[in-house]
Amino acid sequence: MIVKMNKVTIVAKSAWVNQVLDDLRELGVLHINPVRPLESEKLEDLREQKRILERALSLVPETAFMEMKNIQSGSDDTVIEVAEKLLGFTEELKRLEDENRQLKSEYDNAFLWGEFEPKDIQALRKKGVTVRFFQCRRENFTLLPEDLSFHIISKRGETLFTAIIYKTKDTVDIPFQEVPIPDHSLKKMESKIKENQKRIDHVRGKISHLISNARLIKETLNHLNEVIEFEETKAGMGAEGNISYLVGFCPEPEIERLRKKADEAGWGLLVEQPSDEERVPTLIRYSKWARLFKPVMDFLGVVPGYREYDTNALFLVFFSIFFAILIGDAGYGMCFLALTFLIKRFLKNISRDMFRLLFILSGMTVFWGAVTGMWFGVEQISGFPVIKDMIITPLYTFARESERTVIHLCFIVGAVQLSIAHAWAALRNYPSLSFLSELGWMALVWGIYWIARFLVLSEEMNPLGLSLTIAGMSLVVLFGSQGRDGLIRGFVKGLTDIPINALTGIGSLSDLVSYIRLFAVGLATKEVAVAFNNMAADAGSEGAVSVMIAVFILIFGHTVNIILAAMAVLIHGIRLNLLEFSRHLHIEWSGIPFRPFKVMKE
Repeated sequence: MIVKMNKVTIVAKSAWVNQVLDDLRELGVLHINPVRPLESEKLEDLREQKRILERALSLVPETAFMEMKNIQSGSDDTVIEVAEKLLGFTEELKRLEDENRQLKSEYDNAFLWGEFEPKDIQALRKKGVTVRFFQCRRENFTLLPEDLSFHIISKRGETLFTAIIYKTKDTVDIPFQEVPIPDHSLKKMESKIKENQKRIDHVRGKISHLISNARLIKETLNHLNEVIEFEETKAGMGAEGNISYLVGFCPEPEIERLRKKADEAGWGLLVEQPSDEERVPTLIRYSKWARLFKPVMDFLGVVPGYREYDTNALFLVFFSIFFAILIGDAGYGMCFLALTFLIKRFLKNISRDMFRLLFILSGMTVFWGAVTGMWFGVEQISGFPVIKDMIITPLYTFARESERTVIHLCFIVGAVQLSIAHAWAALRNYPSLSFLSELGWMALVWGIYWIARFLVLSEEMNPLGLSLTIAGMSLVVLFGSQGRDGLIRGFVKGLTDIPINALTGIGSLSDLVSYIRLFAVGLATKEVAVAFNNMAADAGSEGAVSVMIAVFILIFGHTVNIILAAMAVLIHGIRLNLLEFSRHLHIEWSGIPFRPFKVMKE
């Protein structure tokens, strides 16, 4: 349920601002909206410190927090300096390692030419003697002009590395690949590499020492976040003379606590209903069952608008159905169940709600796989005692005629879900005449259901489908544009909107047909499982090697299939809820979460 909000304005003396904010933070019931830009020199300095601390913490592995103890304490400024040093040493380490990597590459190339001083070659050029380095294939060496002086320095396989010497004033065309003369001698490069490595070891030690302060940096960052939030709230308050004020939103059940605090502290308090134009934050109070779907919505990071709908309970029901059909295999469901209990056993921090959600999804998959006779894609298993008694014959996955039944079932699931969307919207709109438009869309959904059966399953067109389509479209045209302009004007506007409504109706057909993806993905999962089973069977069972190959194919193939099926759930199962269903319920997921101004928890 989306909690009703009240818009709140608090007025107090400017001299009381810090105390007002401290009291509100302790109370923790008000989502504050700034009434002026959140900019100040102090805030910019604090944000820069935050960026430094966050960058420093990003360099620390998560496991390090479990192993280290704080070995340094001090003021916030001291911690900022520690973070800056950590960043500085890290950048220096990267630069030194890159430099040494480059030097070692240059050293390996220069090693082929032996020890010499590049400055000597430059001195020879000034005296009229040019020395150039080349490499060539042994068989091409005869292409070198005979009157040139050369010296083979080294060999690597069929490649020769040679120095060619001639008078600088001469123009010489040499048909070999020239190698640049190194900038430094081998001795200098070795010295520089050792010097860099010594500095690298020193810097790594410094970094290790500084990382031991990671907990202190993290605690300082948490404190800094509170300070920034406080200062942003303070900067966002309005002021008129010696009076300051702030505006925010408070859940209706918490209004009395806020009133009591205002009376005690002597604040001026105005409580009113938010206008339709205001962006009101969304706070959802979850029922016992709706809360189970919260981890999925948190993962997606979407929030319904304040004036939209809390769909978590409904999503849980339909997502469980989608999950089962998309996975489609009772054997995979049993694997999910086993994994769920292992997670519960070894991951102590997993929430009870997450465990229950995984249990429901796994159980639904086992149920669907059992009634369709699908166990690891092996048809023979469906003939085992007890297992064969659980199969619903029209849904038996290995019978070709079951495909039509499952497609029909997908259409029914889609029509029911979309109908619920319009029925819910109709209840919200009642007693406005626009609720009749939503009932019209609901009738249209079932008319489209019959049309989909005609188009996809090649069934005869049911007259009921045409009747529902005509009746539904009539209600949409007559009542879909009703507002405050009067009944007749609403009718006229509805008539002018016929082309738009016709396109929307076609979109509704597309939405309903979209549910066929449940069947298609489930079928693909089955066919992939069967294919890997056949591959394993073809590998043979004669000899230990062939058995091991067959086992590997089975494990690898079914693991890949499970991963692909799980990805399909994330794509298709969630899509049907967030797009097709939500579009019919007019949910845009444009909400902002309710974030009360309060003391942050560690």
